[in-house]
Amino acid sequence: MIKSMTGYGRANINKDGWSAAWEIKSVNCKFLDIKWRTPQSLLAQQTKWEKMIRSRAARGRVEIWLSLRIQDSELVSLSLDKAIASRMLRELNSLAEQEKTSFEPDINRLLNLSAVWKEDSELPEEISAGLAKALEDCLGDWDSSRDNEGGKMAADIASRLKNLRDIVERLGDMAGENVRTRFSALKSRVEKTMHQIGLGEVDENRLHQELAIMSDRLDVSEELTRLDSHLQEMDRLLAADGEIGRKLDFLLQECFREITTCGNKCQNSSMSRLAVDFKAELEKCREQAQNLE
Repeated sequence: MIKSMTGYGRANINKDGWSAAWEIKSVNCKFLDIKWRTPQSLLAQQTKWEKMIRSRAARGRVEIWLSLRIQDSELVSLSLDKAIASRMLRELNSLAEQEKTSFEPDINRLLNLSAVWKEDSELPEEISAGLAKALEDCLGDWDSSRDNEGGKMAADIASRLKNLRDIVERLGDMAGENVRTRFSALKSRVEKTMHQIGLGEVDENRLHQELAIMSDRLDVSEELTRLDSHLQEMDRLLAADGEIGRKLDFLLQECFREITTCGNKCQNSSMSRLAVDFKAELEKCREQAQNLE
């Protein structure tokens, strides 16, 4: 399937004593950029979760949220750092003795200090396996949205490529006649000018040499051939699966270069207008291609 870099997915899991919700959103980006929004205590889990994402995506800015709620206290790995708590109390007692005042520790305040609590980053196996399964479900939902969006974009590009092929065909039909018309018009102008200034007969051989050079400069057949080749290659890419975004973007840039050269060389207002129409369609194709993985 052709995937879009833009997508959204969500998955929930509810178990005895705990529940969680995964949410993932992605937009286009040149590289794969993963941003985590998970509880601080789960940072150690991100390495294995990231492998799951990289197995499905090659490009895009991906943001992932995890909301985890644990109701069963037996599943919470939390302990009091007795060494730090004890040291705090001793230091405060020492300060009280130094200042010759009494000191009564407020245990409630001590319990509110995050520094005296330790939370194990290793989740119980039940929760770790459950979160991985829910993440897999979330990624599946996300993939479905990217497949759907990518299919629509690919279909839009394919329809525009048909329009581009039509324009190339019309330019090809006009190109030959354009050279003949320009050749004849220039020849008439040269003959008329030489007659007006009294230079006598035109040197036919020299004139034909100059006109041949001019007609070669007007010839856009090579550019049109390369354009046709690029369009065929893009058709082939859209019919295949996998990562095509970068290749499409490169081919579209090449098409821009060829049609610009064609428009500059032809010196024909009708052909120039077609070249502008071609560029407008190319730009719309490029907007779509830049969202494809």
